[in-house]
Amino acid sequence: MRAEHRRRIYYRRRRQVQRQMILISWSLLLVVGAVGLFLCRKNLTETAAQQVIKSGSQKTAKQVKQITIEAESEEERLKRVKKDAIEGEYPESVIELLDKNAETVEFVEHYEDKKDIPPADTLDDLEGGKIPRLYQWDERWGYAPYGTSIVAVSGCGPTCMAMVAAGLTGDSSVTPAKVAAYGTANGYVDEYNDTYWRFMKEAGVNWNLSCYDGMLTEEQVKAELQAGHPIICSVGPGDFTQIGHFIVLTQYMEGKVRVNDPFSQKNSSKEWVFAEIEDQIKAMWIFSVNQ
Repeated sequence: MRAEHRRRIYYRRRRQVQRQMILISWSLLLVVGAVGLFLCRKNLTETAAQQVIKSGSQKTAKQVKQITIEAESEEERLKRVKKDAIEGEYPESVIELLDKNAETVEFVEHYEDKKDIPPADTLDDLEGGKIPRLYQWDERWGYAPYGTSIVAVSGCGPTCMAMVAAGLTGDSSVTPAKVAAYGTANGYVDEYNDTYWRFMKEAGVNWNLSCYDGMLTEEQVKAELQAGHPIICSVGPGDFTQIGHFIVLTQYMEGKVRVNDPFSQKNSSKEWVFAEIEDQIKAMWIFSVNQ
């Protein structure tokens, strides 16, 4: 009986040890798998290169790099582009675009290759009767000069004016680059590359626009926008900027306004409760076409 009892204890302990070993094995497999996935992603460039060699492909190093880039997450791309920009000694103001708005990553990524290419002469996305959404960091004109800066960094004012002038007149030649050149040539840019407020009231005449300024109530904003008169606003710190910025109000619907923000696609794609942004507005300019 004692021998039988000892055998039962022995086999019971053996089964317990076997179960523990199985659990440890599964745990190790999970850890190894996680580490393997991490190393696979981290060493994607080497893996891609090895695949190229094994397949006998004639892909160049540039093509291998492209494979790696296509596998990046948004966060990884931002880090890579910022690292390349710093190493390439891009202007600090260009590098800072990445911290202000991740939407600018493509513009910064292509800075070295496209900064000297002449800007587009016309807008190719203009629809009759509509105020177009234009962005100052658009590669078609973002590299163009404005003051001692460039449109992508400092050109929110000219970009807003281009939206209003092109939309009201239907003139596709009114690009942010051309408006920026006009502003620089006529002294509407200060030493910090900020746009003087008087630019909004005075420059529109150059594109046959009539303008008046004043702080409007919500009912007045509603009336002007429903009459087809876009409103450029200077805004202070808040939803659109940390310092100062220009935006365009284009539509009013049931207490909400559509905003064309020249620096943000995200801001331009949503509706804003006017009462919630009203206190951020420091000045308004209301535009129409001269008859």
